[in-house]
Amino acid sequence: MAKGSLGIGRHLIAWAVLYLAVALAPLFVVLVGDRPPHRGFWIEFGVALGFVSLAMMAMQSVLTARFSTVSTAIGQDNLLQFHRQAGIVAYALVVGHPVVLILAEWDNWAFLDPRANLLRAAALWFALVAFPVLILSSLWRQQLKLPYEWWRLGHGVVAVLLVVVGLVHITRVAYYLASPWKLGLWLLLGVASIGCVVWVRVVSPWRAGRSPYRVEGVRPLADRTWSVTLEPTSDDPSDVIRFRPGQFAFVTLAESPYSLEQHPFSIASGAETHDRLEFAVRELGDFTGRIGTVAPGTRAFVDGPYGAMTLSSDAAGLFAVAGGIGITPIASMIRTIADAGLRMPVVLVYANNTPEDIAFAAELDRLALDLGDDLVVVHVLNRPPDGWDGPTGFVTAELLTGLLPDADRDRWQYVLCGPPPMMEAAENALLDHGVPLARIDSERFDIGAAAATGRRHANVRRLVVAIGAVLLAASVVFAL
Repeated sequence: MAKGSLGIGRHLIAWAVLYLAVALAPLFVVLVGDRPPHRGFWIEFGVALGFVSLAMMAMQSVLTARFSTVSTAIGQDNLLQFHRQAGIVAYALVVGHPVVLILAEWDNWAFLDPRANLLRAAALWFALVAFPVLILSSLWRQQLKLPYEWWRLGHGVVAVLLVVVGLVHITRVAYYLASPWKLGLWLLLGVASIGCVVWVRVVSPWRAGRSPYRVEGVRPLADRTWSVTLEPTSDDPSDVIRFRPGQFAFVTLAESPYSLEQHPFSIASGAETHDRLEFAVRELGDFTGRIGTVAPGTRAFVDGPYGAMTLSSDAAGLFAVAGGIGITPIASMIRTIADAGLRMPVVLVYANNTPEDIAFAAELDRLALDLGDDLVVVHVLNRPPDGWDGPTGFVTAELLTGLLPDADRDRWQYVLCGPPPMMEAAENALLDHGVPLARIDSERFDIGAAAATGRRHANVRRLVVAIGAVLLAASVVFAL
């Protein structure tokens, strides 16, 4: 993944420019051709806030539409961070829309007054209330103990309803949409937004259903961690998904690809393995809490691969920091290096609570023997047993300092995967030692985890806030 000096990637910058252009387009297209009378700065400013916030809402589903080329170029971590922050900015603009209009002219309260029009008021109040519920339930899903499957379904349904309510609202008011082509622009944006939801919920499962898998075996990897191996149901080798080491896929273990039980898992297989797919899954509740009981032969569907955190073939070496189940994409990278016979030095710092939590323990020992000095594995235990002589506690800057390469440090690839606090601490330590942010890769699947305070994530948030500021300024220009 090509990254700029901010470490967020030129592809993400290009995406942000496109996103901004789409959000601005409906605002200024309404000014083309015949225009209705100007109603004063504050009325027009409030209208503009409604236009740009609805455009942002429509674009939210595009961010999570699982287009493989976009995910590979931009990175799921960056997309989630962008999606999260854009939702917050969009809601701020959504709230600003009625507040400014009502303060400018009290008669606009009628839009929210159920006595004036019950159905209209109910729909608009739904949008004002459901939007923050959507955001908060996404950010705090784990703390609220919301089942992933039902949260995911509810998130999609509410998001579509919000866009539909917004589109119906502006077409009913229609002050700036008298021309059919102007109305058509908004309808096109709405169709594209809902179409992305259909792509994820209908088309992607259908595509996965055309090449089903079955569970070959489920084996223990560590305490509460399991290896799940899938094999294609046909004998055609092309039915096995081709991926780059470090990528992930959405896996459904059910009779139908449309089951709600769909979860993102990193691929543990080496990219040189072409007859099966292996995933490492840790019991974290909900579906994963039952993963050890999945029977061989169970039908499976795989949607992927996705993600931009992949092994760089031109790196001088690989420096990886993993925590718990975060070892999975790194295991795929190390397996690929070994299987392909690549001469690439690897340093792995792997943090766990106890020895029983170490996934791939025996294989890492074997690979360390096979690869010799090219593979250095350092285990860090938070609760070590008696007699443990390795590092203890958490991954610290001091520990990483002694392991960083002396030469070509800015040509190595640095991969971080594990609990967000560990990733942020490791990222800061690497940056403090002169590692370019553009050489550090990390990825998260959970939008709640996208609240991370890592440097790149802070830069993505600043990028989205800047987009919000431009939209606000454009609304002022529109109003003038």
